[in-house]
Amino acid sequence: MDKEFAGQVAVVTGAARGLGLAVATQLAERGARVFMADLDGPAAEAAAAALRGRKLDATGCRTDVADESSLAALKAQIVAAGGRLDVLINNAGGWRYGSLADISLADWDWTFRTNVLSTFLASRTLMDLMVARKYGRIVNVASTDAYRPKPTIPHYAAAKAAVVSLTRTFAEELGPQGVIVSGVSPGMIATETAKAQGWIEERIKTVPVRRAAAPEDIGEAILFLASPRNRYVVGETVLVNGGSLMA
Repeated sequence: MDKEFAGQVAVVTGAARGLGLAVATQLAERGARVFMADLDGPAAEAAAAALRGRKLDATGCRTDVADESSLAALKAQIVAAGGRLDVLINNAGGWRYGSLADISLADWDWTFRTNVLSTFLASRTLMDLMVARKYGRIVNVASTDAYRPKPTIPHYAAAKAAVVSLTRTFAEELGPQGVIVSGVSPGMIATETAKAQGWIEERIKTVPVRRAAAPEDIGEAILFLASPRNRYVVGETVLVNGGSLMA
């Protein structure tokens, strides 16, 4: 498995930092050519440059994954580089806190654009590059928040539940064309942002393994689903949460 993605081309959205950066790094380390798409173009290019400094194949791309013209530009860049695409990781997302009474329509719209529309548009824009070769893997990143009440972020939880639903529908449509679609629902991840917010130590008391995931822990699950080894996990969104959702 050291170079199981050798010769493959991957797109990771939201790849400038956090989970997206970890997954892009893991893909590149295992031989993939990685396009690192992020709304923060300079950060994406800086992250890609750091990987190139390690002799890995990475390109930073300033991309708004909720905008069709921006995604079309990303697709054109892939086509200019050879037109091959094997893997799409729909990782871009985000949340804004707010109770039911306080969420503005602007925050609701932003949350669904960032988490749901981005997954829909990126998949629709890039899928034909996979269908043309009768091979591809799309992995959508949802969240454990899709499965439980979240009074402080109900719009985010609803958006991630929509991602779970889209994963099933995409899998049904694209499976006969050689493209396997699946997803992951991470639990808490010890990103730099989460560490800075200071809530991890209290929350891990509810996790059987008593720790938050490293981004690479989630990445390992994503890499399996994105790899040729995954031949039969189709339409499912795998819970990767240290046991935090066990009934």
